[in-house]
Amino acid sequence: MAKSGLNDEGGCAVDWSWLHGERIAAVTSGLDFLTITFDSGLVFTTRSLLWQGKPFLAFNPHAAPAAAIAGTPPPAKT
Repeated sequence: MAKSGLNDEGGCAVDWSWLHGERIAAVTSGLDFLTITFDSGLVFTTRSLLWQGKPFLAFNPHAAPAAAIAGTPPPAKT
C-alpha cells in the first residue's frame, strides 16, 4: 500500500480481520447507511457519501477499536 493510504487499484486497503468471530445481534439500514450491532456491543456503520463529487463508502469504526485489539469486548451500551 502506498503512503497515501490507497492500494494499487486506487482504493482503500482495509484489514477487517478484527471482526472475525463477532456475532451479529441486529442490523438496521436506511437509504444511505447500514448499521450492524454485534453481541459484544460493538457497532459498525457503513455510509454512502460523496467526497469531491464522487461516491464513496465510509466505515465507522474504520479500524479496530482498542478493545478489539486487546481482545476484550467494548463496554455494553446502557
